[in-house]
This record gives sequence, structure tokens and C-alpha cells, in this order.
Amino acid sequence: MELKDVVSVTGMPGLHKIIGRNKNGLILESLSDKKKFSTTPRQRISILSDIAMFTDEGEVRLAQVLVNLKSLDEAGESLPSSKADNGEVTAFMAKVLPTYDRERVYVSDMKKLFTWYSSLKNSDLDFANILNESTEEEGNSETSADSTAKTDAKVKKSSAAPKNTAPKKPATGAKTKTTTPRKMGS
Repeated sequence: MELKDVVSVTGMPGLHKIIGRNKNGLILESLSDKKKFSTTPRQRISILSDIAMFTDEGEVRLAQVLVNLKSLDEAGESLPSSKADNGEVTAFMAKVLPTYDRERVYVSDMKKLFTWYSSLKNSDLDFANILNESTEEEGNSETSADSTAKTDAKVKKSSAAPKNTAPKKPATGAKTKTTTPRKMGS
């Protein structure tokens, strides 16, 4: 399983794996209890590979943050629980990502990150290739954005509007007939 196949659905707890698509949305399977369900067009879905965390210098992809969490977890550091004190959570987050933006990353976001990591750790996510996957996606999106920009520029050059083809307006002072409907009956 890759990070681009894992989503979070607003209003639903936990993470879900994309297993298919239908005409109205996605078919998902919960990572925790393996229940399958389909989404509706009104539900907000966030793909984990598209998520980034704010830092003082800009943004860091979630894949990098998850790799940092895994290395701390393997080193013997214990993850704070969802019921942990806010000070303990922020101290652990400073170990995971020392330059995270303390004003824009909330404690609730950190707790959600830790619970996501716990569920991903128990799934079949390949942490070894998680960074390669995110850099490939960035490279693909950059090249597609470049080609789209070039195509748009070509279209703008080739489809230059002909000179003023709009009907001419009457000269100022000339009266024009209006077609305003009148009231009918009394």
C-alpha cells in the first residue's frame, strides 16, 4: 500500500484505504475494522500524500514527518496518546519536526498525526519507499504543471481574438429603441 491510497474522511474517525471508484465517489475500506463503504460527493476527502505541515521555512510533506516519527519510534521513544497533556505533545512534536510552525500547527493536529501514524504502523504501508513516492508525485505534478502552462501559452497566442467584431454602438445623442415589457391589464 502507498500513501496516495490512504485517505482521511471528514466526520469519520480513522484512516481509510481506496479500493475502488464509483460514479459518485470512492469505495473505501477502513484500516481499523476493514469495513467497506462508499463516499458521497458532499464528503471532504483528504489524500495523505497531498497533506503537508507548516514549518518556519515553508511546508514539509506528511511523508517526511511520518518517516521522522518512525525513526523516533524505532529508537525507543514512546508516542504520546490522544489523552496526553498538551505540553507532552508539543515537546514530542519538537523532536519529530523541530521547525514546525508553533502558531499554525495546533495540538489537535499533532494528536491526529500521532493516531494516524499508529494506524499506518499497523497496516501494510511501505515506510521504506514512502519518501520516494512523494518525490515522484512532486516531480510528476511539476512537469504536468509546466506542460499545462506551455500549452496555455500556445493557446493564448494562437487564439488571439480578432479585432473588434462586436456590433457598433449608436453615436452618442442618438436615441435607441428599448424593449421593456409593459404592464398588462389593470
